[in-house]
Amino acid sequence: MEEKSVEDIKDMSNKSKQSFLNELMETHAKKVYLLAYAYVKDKGMAEDISQDVFIKCFRYLDGFRGDAAISSWLYRITVNQSKDILRRKKLAQLKYPLKYFEKEQHSESTEQSYIKKNQREQVLQAVMDLPIKYREVLVLFYFYDQKIEEISKTLNEKENTIKTRLARGRDKLKNHPMIQERMI
Repeated sequence: MEEKSVEDIKDMSNKSKQSFLNELMETHAKKVYLLAYAYVKDKGMAEDISQDVFIKCFRYLDGFRGDAAISSWLYRITVNQSKDILRRKKLAQLKYPLKYFEKEQHSESTEQSYIKKNQREQVLQAVMDLPIKYREVLVLFYFYDQKIEEISKTLNEKENTIKTRLARGRDKLKNHPMIQERMI
């Protein structure tokens, strides 16, 4: 999908906004859903949040300032919506369905495939056991390939805070019992 400038977005008619929103949904719907699911751990709620995100996107597209990429803006809306739901429902932790994060399988033996899947599950579970402030930074950095600056804008935190959380999250992962087992 081609990035549009702020001026292009503001000059769009309702029909072209709908077309642009359709492109955004095709490109980012899965990531928005997974990010929401990461927070609320409920498929239905994650779907509702995803719909709300794109409705808000359409409604407030004129207000998009272009301070960050449109994807970062969408992820920030998703994070905020998810946190609102968490506050309301008082949900504590999240789990990711592993199947969404598995990379395409290359031709490898069944044993190699099983070992890699098991290792990914262990690392993923270790990430899920971290406090949310570290978990969200690690997820955005490693699973969503966002840079420190983008994560800072997405979470509305200072870049140094993001760097610190990323470093501390990595340290906590290294000391996690599941990761320690793998190193023995």
